Amino acid sequence: MKRRFLTVVAIALLLTGCVSFKKSNKITLNYIEYARGKSFPNRADLSIQYGDNDYTLNNLHLDDQSFFEDNSIIPNAFLKPLFKLKVTDAVKAWTEPYYSYRLIHFFKANPHFGLGVEFIHLKVFMMDLDQKVRMTGKFRGETVDKSVRAGDILDLFNISHGVNHAGIHFVYRWLFSPSLRVPEGRFQPYFDISAGPTIPHLELNTVEMDGVKKRAYSYQSRLWNWGFGFGTGIRYKPWAGLGFFFEYKLTYSYLRGMYFDDMSDTSVKANFLTHQLLWGLSFIF
Repeated sequence: MKRRFLTVVAIALLLTGCVSFKKSNKITLNYIEYARGKSFPNRADLSIQYGDNDYTLNNLHLDDQSFFEDNSIIPNAFLKPLFKLKVTDAVKAWTEPYYSYRLIHFFKANPHFGLGVEFIHLKVFMMDLDQKVRMTGKFRGETVDKSVRAGDILDLFNISHGVNHAGIHFVYRWLFSPSLRVPEGRFQPYFDISAGPTIPHLELNTVEMDGVKKRAYSYQSRLWNWGFGFGTGIRYKPWAGLGFFFEYKLTYSYLRGMYFDDMSDTSVKANFLTHQLLWGLSFIF
């Protein structure tokens, strides 16, 4: 009787252990990720066509303004207003100035590969109006090729509500340090590529003979605004449902579909590479 009881207990423990092992050994395949980051200054050739003007400001320096005015980042940008019961300001800390979201599904048959969608919000500003740039093309009907002060041509050029990249996201990862709780590995170096449409929010004022003219302040979603990205980083997964990641990303903004709000038959074009560092959270299920 005692032996039979011990046999039943052993079988029960074995079954329980197997069930527990299978449950903990389940690879999680879905990742929802949120990141803040630093987008570095860059340079762009800015081409503008309207009326009897069709010129390019070459090698224009653009700043990033990736952080808040006090250069604070989460947790300060989130916790400080929260402690003061300024809930709206606390919520904005998750959506300004630089941030990204993505959803990734890794394939069960080969968990090294993942496919998903990504959204990146970065900003560019022409902060230095005194910078000297080479101006080529036609300006007020005359052919030009000379050095000019940027502020004498443009009073304002920003994409401050975002160069908003939305794209298909492909990931390949390596899986190191597997455990019973995290069978796919706690350390996951990876690289990713992405491509898709971009919606820039253009802010542009030109300097005319009769003063400054406000030309654009709008989201511009024409199909020939595109973005491309490449990234490499590492994800650390201490628990089955939560991870952290750090990533270097290089994005290319191909903005060929911008225009004036106040005139038809206009064109504003800019292409630029942007270096970025991202850090964020992975919510895994």
